[in-house]
Amino acid sequence: MVNRRPAAVRASGLCNLPRNARNYIRVAELKDRIENVLNEARILILGGQVLIGVNYRSFFEDDFTRLGAFSQNVLAIGLGLMLVSLGLLMLPAPYHHLVERHRISEAFHAMVSRLLPLALLPFAVALAADLYVAGEKTFGSRGAALAGILGLITALVCWSGLEFSKGARRAGGFRWSRLFPWGGDQVANRKKGESQDPKLTDKVKEVLVETRMVLPGAQALLGFQFIIVLMHGFDAMPATLKYIHFASLAAIAVSTILLMVPAAYHRIVYLGEDSEQFVLQAGRLLLGAMVFLGLGVSGDFLVVCHRVTGSTRISILAAAALLAFFYGLWFGWTNYKRRTG
Repeated sequence: MVNRRPAAVRASGLCNLPRNARNYIRVAELKDRIENVLNEARILILGGQVLIGVNYRSFFEDDFTRLGAFSQNVLAIGLGLMLVSLGLLMLPAPYHHLVERHRISEAFHAMVSRLLPLALLPFAVALAADLYVAGEKTFGSRGAALAGILGLITALVCWSGLEFSKGARRAGGFRWSRLFPWGGDQVANRKKGESQDPKLTDKVKEVLVETRMVLPGAQALLGFQFIIVLMHGFDAMPATLKYIHFASLAAIAVSTILLMVPAAYHRIVYLGEDSEQFVLQAGRLLLGAMVFLGLGVSGDFLVVCHRVTGSTRISILAAAALLAFFYGLWFGWTNYKRRTG
């Protein structure tokens, strides 16, 4: 018997789903799936930006010094994990510019799809760390441990467990790729080599979406960094750390300014019209903004680590490791993929 199902449906693997599930699924175009997954990453960044800013501020609150040494270290580790998660979530923007050259491909969609569940893992642990610190102030050490464990379990169940269970039932069986889609069954069945040069209008939309992915994290940090200057904990810091904080504040301010340039440039120079030159310029501004963003975030992480450990050496090493992670992921790995891809 001849298989009369559309080729896109056969390639996606949706024909293997139960009949009642297939009735509610439409095979999306590649550009739509990429736009959706970028918007999903943006949602996660928006969810984490305020927590990151509040965590930075917590180290300068008066009651921070009253926390036990263990809780202070837990809070610092939690902030570090949130920043790792933020770095992972921002990866699609430089990857699309440097590796894909603003083209859309199944490989890019697969990469972002694999990235999102990975980025949620350190964020879940960081959230549990925050709950532990809050629980210790409220219930004591045992209550804090219980709050942290319950928070971690809840986050993992809601961010992965429910989706995995639903996907397994819909696919008719257990598949690890539903939990962490390292290539994914559906992605593997599609043409991974498929690559398209989208319309100019779509390119402009995508580069603006990518800019909006990075901007929320920068603007939230800028606001909280400024508030820190007005807090009592800032006055008690050594002058050197104050200079580092101000330099970090300035770097985040430059990053925010660069991220806002494309909107004004597109409106004033091109009068809202689409242009290949604008796409290239916006991409370069985005990469430049991420250079300053990495510096600003790492600089303030140095200040935070010094507040916790009192050790200049440990603080410098921690900040350098974070900066190396940002630059290595955003620029090192993406340039390697561009040369070898």
